[in-house]
Amino acid sequence: MSTAFIALEHLEKSFPISLSAGTWLRYRGAVPRRQVLYDISLNIRQGELFGLLGGNGAGKTTLLKILATLSIPDRGTISVAGLDAQKDPMAVKRRIGLCVSEERSFYFRLTARQNLRFFGALVGLQGELLEQRVQDVLALVDLSELRDRRFDTFSSGMRQRLSVARALLGDPDIIFFDEPTRAVDPVHAQQIRYLIRDVLVTQCGKTAVVATNSLEEAWSICDTVAILRDGRIIAQDAPKVLDAQFARFLRYHITLDSVDASMLKSIEAMLGLRTLSSLQTIDGVSLKVELEPSGLAVDRMLRILTSNGVQIRSFRSEDPAPLDVFSGLTQDGNDR
Repeated sequence: MSTAFIALEHLEKSFPISLSAGTWLRYRGAVPRRQVLYDISLNIRQGELFGLLGGNGAGKTTLLKILATLSIPDRGTISVAGLDAQKDPMAVKRRIGLCVSEERSFYFRLTARQNLRFFGALVGLQGELLEQRVQDVLALVDLSELRDRRFDTFSSGMRQRLSVARALLGDPDIIFFDEPTRAVDPVHAQQIRYLIRDVLVTQCGKTAVVATNSLEEAWSICDTVAILRDGRIIAQDAPKVLDAQFARFLRYHITLDSVDASMLKSIEAMLGLRTLSSLQTIDGVSLKVELEPSGLAVDRMLRILTSNGVQIRSFRSEDPAPLDVFSGLTQDGNDR
């Protein structure tokens, strides 16, 4: 029995290619289906911020909707907070909040506060408790001063922040976010990330799952990231572990007291070197080096430097950029 707070085992999902009567008659009811998710297994710990990272069409939103009991998988099992999500979806719904990037469920002619009152009543809030929760969640997403403005006057970013507020109304243990910072300006995007990471997860101990196509967002706030491509998980681990495993190259910044042409030629001819640049500075000569992700390449470079009698004033590595790791993972033939 899994001890994970949220556990998925061998989950698969497909959709019919068409629901038209003509298609149904043509295939005698056995309409061909398009596979969206393939054999998905995940374990998410309580109090963890888990990221689902992938491009458009990777299957992130479908997976999130299945977790939120809004879609039924073709096969596989789902356990949320010890509850079987397929046998008891209503019990699961009482434990979760869902923040989607779509705005169609809001009432455009109502104010922000009126909208939240309506959705709060749907989750069972009433009277003073309802008013207090509406006030609290509006403050959390920095919309208190706009609470009496109609929804149809809101910008895209304001609408997205109101979606976050709606997901928090019932004070759920688990919150699912579908691209929570899409169409949000950088300042409020950072505030939303702070709210998710520092307030909801770190301070309040909630469990959060964030579906995003932003590499920087996943790397900056998530404890664990599952990378999806074409409905499959191609990697899953902490961002730092993925950095170490899947970076296509390593970057180093080296400062030397001096350098000559023969040493540069030796480095340029070195096996495992990708790029090399040098710059004269007031501290000496600065080298920027990209090497293949192998300790052998670093050893070769150090031997060249020390054999030439130069003084190494500094030697530091640069963390791989998330894009470098993602590119290394999604190259053809590199599904590890």
